Amino acid sequence: MLTTDDIIIFLDSYDYDIRKTRCARWIDQKCTPDVIWSISDFVLDYIENVAEKFTVKDIWQSDYAKQTIAETYSKPDTDEKKAENEYDKVFSQPLCLLCYAGILEDIMPGKRHLYIVKNKDLLEYIAKNDICALRFLQLYIEKVLNDSDLYIPFKTFFEKQDRQSFNKLKNYFIAYYHKYTPIQKDYEPKRIFTKVINPLAYKYSKKGSCGGFLSHYKIKRSELMYNQDNFRDIYKNKPKHITRQEWLKMNPDIDVKEGYFNQMLSCSKKMLQKNIREYRKNISELTMFNEEQTDMSNPSQIHHIFPKNEYPEIKHFIENLIALTPNQHNLYAHPNNNTRVINIEAQHAIIIAKTHSIKYNLESKIEDHIYEFDNLLEVLRIGFNDDSALEIKENDFVDILHFINCHYENIV
Repeated sequence: MLTTDDIIIFLDSYDYDIRKTRCARWIDQKCTPDVIWSISDFVLDYIENVAEKFTVKDIWQSDYAKQTIAETYSKPDTDEKKAENEYDKVFSQPLCLLCYAGILEDIMPGKRHLYIVKNKDLLEYIAKNDICALRFLQLYIEKVLNDSDLYIPFKTFFEKQDRQSFNKLKNYFIAYYHKYTPIQKDYEPKRIFTKVINPLAYKYSKKGSCGGFLSHYKIKRSELMYNQDNFRDIYKNKPKHITRQEWLKMNPDIDVKEGYFNQMLSCSKKMLQKNIREYRKNISELTMFNEEQTDMSNPSQIHHIFPKNEYPEIKHFIENLIALTPNQHNLYAHPNNNTRVINIEAQHAIIIAKTHSIKYNLESKIEDHIYEFDNLLEVLRIGFNDDSALEIKENDFVDILHFINCHYENIV
C-alpha cells in the first residue's frame, strides 16, 4: 500500500494553483472522506469488471453502486428518474476532485465528461476505507492551498483560534473565490469553505467551522463525514445489559446506514483476500499462525470473529475478519455448520491467530499494511465488552495476547 511519503511525492508532481487553473471545483460540498472513499471504490470496481472509460452516470448506475447506494446516502434508488439530480452531485463532485488531483483524467471535457484512471495505485489507496480517503484529502487540501498562496491565512487562524480570525479567514476565502474563479456569489464559497477548513482542523486538533460559525470545540472526525451517524455514535449511550437489537427497537428514529457499512465490509473482505493471495501463499490465517492446524485447503471463507448480527458496529473492520478454509469455518468455528453457534474454544484460538496475523502484517517490510492497531483494540473492546482494551499501549502485542487469554480464562 502507498505511504504518506508516496502521496506527497505524487502531489508534488502537480501544480494545483487555483490562480492559474481558475477552477472552483477542486473540492466541493459533497467531497467528504466517506463519499470520496465510496465513489472511488465504485470506480475501481467498474474499471476492473466493466470498462476502462466511464461517465458519472455509468458509475451511479453500476451494479455495485445499486447494491448499497440508496441505503448509504438515504436517497432514492439509482434507477428512479427523480434521483438523477441528487446523484449528479454526490457522484460528480468527488470525480471532479479526483480529476483535478490527477488521479483521473477527463478525456471528453464538456457536459458528458468521459473519465479514465491515470493513477490506479492512488485510487486503490483511497478506495481502501474512509480513513485513507481522509489522509489523502488532508494532504491534497494542504497542497492546493500552498500552491495557491492560501495556506498562510489558514495557518494564522489555527494559531489564533478566535471569532475574529475565523471571520477574517472566511471572508478572505470568499473574496479569493470571487477574484480567481467564475463563482461570484457568496453561497457556494461559504459551503466549500467548511470542506476545506475542517479536515485540516481535525488533523491538527483545532476548532473549525460549524454551521458557518467558529466551532466551540475541536472538530471531530464524525463531523467530516456525509454520513455522520456511525455505529459507535448509535450505541454509545446503550446500557450494557441491553442487546443491540433491543436498543434499536427502543430507538426507532435511529437511521442506521446499512449500505455504507456493507460497502465497507465488502472492501475489507476484498483487501483480506488480496493479502492472503499475494503475500500468504493462499494459506489460511489459522493454519499459518496455529501449529495445531494443518489444513492447507484454499481459505475461501471470510469469517467474522465476533458475529456481525451481534456486533454490527465492528462488522466492517478487517481486524474482525479472518480467512479460513471451509472445514475450519463450517466445522471448527461453527460446529456442525450451524452459523448461529460459536465454538468458544475455537474463537479463542482464532483471535490469537488473527492477532499474530495483524502483528506480522504491521511489521512486514513486504506486505501492504492493511490493519490499524487502534482498530484491533476497538474490536476487542466491543467483542469482549471491556473498555480496558483501550488502555493497551500502541503496538504492545504481548499485552494484547495477555488480555485475550485472561478474558477466556474467565469464561471457560
